[in-house]
Amino acid sequence: MIVDARTNMNRYLFLPGDLGTALAYLAERDLRSLPDGRSDIPGSGAFLTLQDRRTVRPSEEPFEVHRMFVDVHILLEGEEWIGYAPVTEGTPLGPYDAESDRSVFTGRGSFFRATPGLFFVFFPQDGHKTCIAMETRGMVRKIVVKVPAQ
Repeated sequence: MIVDARTNMNRYLFLPGDLGTALAYLAERDLRSLPDGRSDIPGSGAFLTLQDRRTVRPSEEPFEVHRMFVDVHILLEGEEWIGYAPVTEGTPLGPYDAESDRSVFTGRGSFFRATPGLFFVFFPQDGHKTCIAMETRGMVRKIVVKVPAQ
């Protein structure tokens, strides 16, 4: 997992393949001007989705992991907490679903307060739960990038 200020995103352009390409694309853009919904990231197999979501309590959402994609999460508006737990420390809630590229599990994790200006990168070994409200539920506007794992 990587968490850092978006102003430092250009420091991660050394990452190989589509991940470096996607981060370069994100670092060079006014993210608020992107259209709602899905957009492909040129020169890569990555795509992003600009979405509005309602936050939920930590108990309402399991941790998830992906085998085929690395996730990049960037909050644009609102406040969310993002949970992290290594997949090796969780209890699976079912088998891997190849169609959605998702496994879910329960476990104890660490939570980070996500605010506009930060970005999070989750690799296939990184369990995560997003759009979490620790106090009052609310709406968030965020970008989720799916980058093919290599």
